[in-house]
Amino acid sequence: MPNIITPVALWSSFDDTLDVFPEILSAVDEDDVRLEKLYFQGRQTENGRVKIAAAYARSLSNPAAETVILLPDSKDTIDFGLIKYFVKQGYSVLMVDYRGIWDNCDFYTVYPECISYANLQQCGRHKDYVDESADKTCWYEWVAIGIYARKYLIERFGNCEIGVIGIRDGGEIAWKLGVASNFSCIIPVSAAGWHAYAGKNKHISEEVRLDEETYCFIAGIDSQAYAPYVSCPVLMLCTTNDPRFDYDRAYDTFSRINPQYLPVSSIAYSMHNNNYIDPDCMQDLLLFLAKHLKKRQIFLPRLVQLSVEVDDKDNLIAKINVDDKGIMESSAVYLAEDSLDSARRDWITCPLVRNNSSDEQEFLLNIYEKTSTIFVICGVKYSNGFTVWSKIVVKKISGSFRNMQHKTRLIYSSNNNCDGFISAPSKEYSIGNIFYTDDFKIPELVKKENVKGIYSKSGLITFRTANPRFAPVAGSVISLDVFSDEEADMTITFTNIGTGEEYIYTVSLVGGIWQTIVAESKLFKTSAGIQLAEFTSQYGLAVNCSSPFAINNLLWL
Repeated sequence: MPNIITPVALWSSFDDTLDVFPEILSAVDEDDVRLEKLYFQGRQTENGRVKIAAAYARSLSNPAAETVILLPDSKDTIDFGLIKYFVKQGYSVLMVDYRGIWDNCDFYTVYPECISYANLQQCGRHKDYVDESADKTCWYEWVAIGIYARKYLIERFGNCEIGVIGIRDGGEIAWKLGVASNFSCIIPVSAAGWHAYAGKNKHISEEVRLDEETYCFIAGIDSQAYAPYVSCPVLMLCTTNDPRFDYDRAYDTFSRINPQYLPVSSIAYSMHNNNYIDPDCMQDLLLFLAKHLKKRQIFLPRLVQLSVEVDDKDNLIAKINVDDKGIMESSAVYLAEDSLDSARRDWITCPLVRNNSSDEQEFLLNIYEKTSTIFVICGVKYSNGFTVWSKIVVKKISGSFRNMQHKTRLIYSSNNNCDGFISAPSKEYSIGNIFYTDDFKIPELVKKENVKGIYSKSGLITFRTANPRFAPVAGSVISLDVFSDEEADMTITFTNIGTGEEYIYTVSLVGGIWQTIVAESKLFKTSAGIQLAEFTSQYGLAVNCSSPFAINNLLWL
């Protein structure tokens, strides 16, 4: 049986006293940024020390003492565009590679032979299992790189404020660094632990059976086990509709944060999004860094309190209570129905029905009459730009309410604003393949020939077709109004949510006019030419076009 080691025990004896012996390979000055590629030494092993590949950058005209350590996802490495972004925001930046040896890459962290499993391509069971003990996993080696990254900064610049931003697997490392070393703050992005529960839905009542190896993984590796021991403030950024991230469990990890730091920590959700962080969450990130690295006096409101109730008119409502110490700029309550798979959940914006006071509001939850389970969440933006959120409230539904809704053939119209669609993933329009800034709207309403429609540069995806309220009936035909700025090809794709199999229909559009597309299921074919037999609720829908476009009035006929 593997050894059960707790986070504190795992890192209490770690040796971070060794000199790092930096070796700067190159230094390039461009656009007021000095960018250095370098190696420095990491922890000692029986076959020698780890040789860490990194990039360090700072402003030439106004170099900042406050520094951000960037940890990419395990499948990625140093991203110079992401580094420059944070330098432009007023920070010095150190980004490290921890995935190790990689195809067609000659600048990477070198692990000694005895820990070759720290190379992602050679990790085997060392990433998802604890067969011996937690210190014999790639996670241990990756966290050790983060500890020595901090050591490098301290040796070179002396004591300074250092924060950590970790993306996906890098975020899981950030949780561990919050226990294993001293940082001013950590920001895990799409990282909340619960890897041992992958594929096990939180809302299924069946008991999850875990073996001894899994208990060892949870105790020594999974981030929810680290949350009670973090020694700095935490900002969790959560993507919805991301197949690699279960945001249903994110608040469970957040609520476990060390009580000393929970009041100064926060959690934020990127709604109507696939696997990217939206501009509001980015604003939270920058304000959080400014508060905890630059020590600016920035008001961080308490989280929103949300409850689901029945009002005196028999309407199902959400009631929110907000922090009255700040000025609320806007609020939004989102509703999803019945989908247990968080990545396929269709979020609907709920109408505000009543302001009870400056710190209390009520929103209508206009649920489908056959809904059995609802998911409700609220975000509130304050005048200083910081947005705080509630816990996701999950409630079983029984009985009837005055504001229940009937089944509809209309999947989307511009009256829904941007509800019903998310932007397709896009490396081209993101920073670091994760962050969207104000330059990219996700998605947006645009006006074409005085008619509004929904648009996203990267294409549009909806899971509303899988929602029973909007799902097709037997023999349905799909219809939508489309507009293309220029003559172009538009692809409409139905994807089997379970298998990923795609059925595609390509239509040539005339530029500059609204057109109505009506299509039977048999027009949609796989790459092998197999026709889609019938539209059913097991399919999601995607739309893309080679020209700027808009769609409206998507419905079943």
